[in-house]
Amino acid sequence: MTDGVRLYRLLPAALPAEEKRIRTTLAPTLALVVAISTVVFIFLGTRNGATPRSMRTYGLLMAAYVAYLLLWGPRRTKRRLRRCWDTYNLEVGPDYLLRRQGDLQDVRVPFHEVQAVERVPGRYLRVIGTPKSRAISIPEGIEDFEGVFKTISSIHAVEVRRIQDWQKSRLFLAAGLLLYVTMLWASSPVVVIPLSLIVGSIIIWLFFWIRHNPNFPSRNKWLAWYFLLFLGMCAMKLLVAVTTYLPQRPTK
Repeated sequence: MTDGVRLYRLLPAALPAEEKRIRTTLAPTLALVVAISTVVFIFLGTRNGATPRSMRTYGLLMAAYVAYLLLWGPRRTKRRLRRCWDTYNLEVGPDYLLRRQGDLQDVRVPFHEVQAVERVPGRYLRVIGTPKSRAISIPEGIEDFEGVFKTISSIHAVEVRRIQDWQKSRLFLAAGLLLYVTMLWASSPVVVIPLSLIVGSIIIWLFFWIRHNPNFPSRNKWLAWYFLLFLGMCAMKLLVAVTTYLPQRPTK
């Protein structure tokens, strides 16, 4: 501690609980979302004339992917978690918070820019700066969590949340996938036009969120470019729907 600066690290003893959470909640829920979207895709495809063979092939590929998520996904995520856990540092200065961690960008939030503080009991504190993407998550497995909590609660009122970030992201992912597969198999312009606009807007938002979010790993930001492929499909569906719909409009 120098000049009022305090440094905190995550406790090694708290790591097993996080690893168990990945194994019992994060990986299974992701696999469930993928499985549900696959069933919906096959159902809609079958109703819209897709060949049984193509649907079986798709189903087998997605079943293999679900198996990967359940068997190997948690191992990979646990390795990444250990690297992040070991490199996490929270610096509490006289008028700022600074989080350093692995290959993430450093996030510095001055006290006067804190616009919200959320707590999920038993899990973490989340300090939201300006803009909201500048957020610092502080696991309860950190050194002297009570001291950190006291400091942060003196900066801004703490709002208790029951829904965690990963739960919100899973719901968002499930909704996005269901809308996307519905758009792919829909043929009515009345359905395709609004769905393609909604899904396209979501994809554009995700692209910029990943590219500019300091809490997204720097080495994985290139994944955002893959979303442009899905955006291209939305644009194609929209174009076909509009060209189909316009001639049908009654002329005055």
